[in-house]
Amino acid sequence: MSSDAIIVLPGEVIVHILEDERLSFSDIVHFSLSCRSLYKIVNENNKLWKTKFFQRWPHLREIYQTNDELDHRMINWKEEIKSSLSTRIKLLSLLSSMSSKHYRMQELSNSEFKEFDPLFCPEEGAHPLAYYFLVDELINLIKHPAIVSNLTHRYYALKIVRYLKQTHLKDEWKKFLSLPPKQQTLERGATIVAQWSQPERHVSYIAISSTLDSIAEQTKELLREQYPNHTIFSIPTERFNFWKNNIIGDNQWDVTETRQLTDALCEVLFKRLGFYGNSEMYYSSENSFIDRVLERRRGIPITLAIVFESVARRLGIHCEPVSFPSHFLLRWKETYGPQFKDTENFYIDVFNGGQFLTKRNCPRIGGVSRCPIEKYNIHEAATPIEVVTRMANNLEIAARQHTHINGRIARLRSALELQYMIQPNDANTILQLGRIYISQFMDLSELVKKLENIPEDLELMSRGQANLILQTFNVHIFQSYQKQLESKEEVEPKRRDPNVKYAIGLIMKHKIHGYMCVITGWDTYCTATTEWMNEMNVGGLVDGPGQPFYNIFVDDGSCHYVAQENLELASNPGWIHHHAIGRYFYKFSGAHYIPNEEKAREYPEDEKICNELLVTYMQNGMIYSTT
Repeated sequence: MSSDAIIVLPGEVIVHILEDERLSFSDIVHFSLSCRSLYKIVNENNKLWKTKFFQRWPHLREIYQTNDELDHRMINWKEEIKSSLSTRIKLLSLLSSMSSKHYRMQELSNSEFKEFDPLFCPEEGAHPLAYYFLVDELINLIKHPAIVSNLTHRYYALKIVRYLKQTHLKDEWKKFLSLPPKQQTLERGATIVAQWSQPERHVSYIAISSTLDSIAEQTKELLREQYPNHTIFSIPTERFNFWKNNIIGDNQWDVTETRQLTDALCEVLFKRLGFYGNSEMYYSSENSFIDRVLERRRGIPITLAIVFESVARRLGIHCEPVSFPSHFLLRWKETYGPQFKDTENFYIDVFNGGQFLTKRNCPRIGGVSRCPIEKYNIHEAATPIEVVTRMANNLEIAARQHTHINGRIARLRSALELQYMIQPNDANTILQLGRIYISQFMDLSELVKKLENIPEDLELMSRGQANLILQTFNVHIFQSYQKQLESKEEVEPKRRDPNVKYAIGLIMKHKIHGYMCVITGWDTYCTATTEWMNEMNVGGLVDGPGQPFYNIFVDDGSCHYVAQENLELASNPGWIHHHAIGRYFYKFSGAHYIPNEEKAREYPEDEKICNELLVTYMQNGMIYSTT
């Protein structure tokens, strides 16, 4: 672009041209350096830099607009960009060093991420909104197509964003607990659960709230068609905003108008929008995430109840969540208050299309032998904290029952850490979480410190229980320390033996079971225990335990140790769907996986063998997919 040709244009026109989203920061800077007048136009236009900032980081617009601590009149957007880019450079530098530090560890303790704290913690000098910027950068990296990504960076980015989000959400949970009880709405608690459990996704409370607002508006539109004189149409906007953000203690309408509203809500929610109970995949974790339930319009009783209650509250209807052992229902009365305590309750079964149940017409739900509401007045309404606790418990069950192996330990760890945040003094949670940490040789110090400081009079856990768990943990602390020392030692290079036919990174097929896999390591002979070899009948193999054995990642997410005689090169190699693929490999070539620096250093002679095998097979007419 010639400065001579453009300089005659008014500054406003020049700025308008530069606001084109196809122009990057560097384009703008280079343009401004072409002459003094253009430099002045570009660098003194704060609006231009604001536009470019949100073009680069669109997800941050919501954060900046809703943050009460920022004075938007005082923000220098060019400096905001410079600060963000500087933070990005530091983030990528730390990310690039993760593999060299943690190559030998599967799950990383929170203590391993403390070096990231200065990047996002305001108390350590970070920008007030640096957390949101870092999360946005990491999610963009994770969502980038894996086929063209650095898989190792992608692998560790997910671990980093999990740490950032969960550290942030611990503070958000404290804020939630400090709110007046009337402001502890179910949707806020459910949003924290969804954000905690899906670190790789942008889960926005504002977006969730807006979707619930939309359902409420659709209900009002239907009501206007059916009952145009309903009192709700004379209510000012301020009142609706109050109901949206506060748990109301009673219905705002008489019995007739309340039933008109609930009927309209059921029509919109279950018939027009098609929300329904997901009985086929009941224990899928996605059924516990309110953002996914709103997107997919199917869920389990607790999440569907949260959706129904949140919309009903926006319409001036009071529903109470009731956590039955066998089911989760909403309780509704025609009117509330101490004088109406003995009034019979109606129960809304959101899992079955919003049926209004009483003890006279209650079906047997979920295979239980008796109606859960037979004694309808003995159950107290669940508090939002109790509802969130049940959601966390559901996620633990989902993680344990999940049939897909990919990331199972990470999912279970996340669910248990969520339970620990909600119930930090629960003995069983501490014990179960500790077992995960022990199995992965992770840092137990936080749990040990918690046990040592358990109050003597705490009903949830006796001192005897605490001491018993402490003894269990202490036995493993030394082992964990030794493992961490080993992980920091230099990896000993493995020299090839003539009997080792294959190399790391090659995509193989199991001759007997037919599954696809990728080689992540090998031994010149079977190094497993005698018990394992007996169980797997290694002695029954043609070449026995003396042949090379290979560590492999299988396409279903599992890891195996396989004899050489049972493997062959895949005739049509493709992508292996394994959650830890980036731990050892940084790129997929289309024919094989290319090891990262740490894996290549461990097997320094394998690259040559790998390439020779691929060339030989290609020359023999084998076809390799490059997609």
